[in-house]
Amino acid sequence: VLFLFLLNKIIIGDFMFRKVFEYVEDNKLKITIYKNKIDILNYNKIIILEDEKIVIDCKEMVISIKGKSLNINKLYDKEILISGTITSIEFK
Repeated sequence: VLFLFLLNKIIIGDFMFRKVFEYVEDNKLKITIYKNKIDILNYNKIIILEDEKIVIDCKEMVISIKGKSLNINKLYDKEILISGTITSIEFK
């Protein structure tokens, strides 16, 4: 019984460790589109930054956002939040 208890604790502990590691090391591209906002997680770099066009390089694609009064509200190492009057989003 003690062996099964310890084995169960090891399995649960390993599962929880893997989930925490996956969360911390998550490098998948995630795009969330809101009304007049787009949040991009795990991008590479900003290619073009203009008032009416922002182009973002991501690992899998290039994202082109067009609109008016576009600006960056949040800029972190792996996350960018763009807001303004967004008229189009293109994935290339």
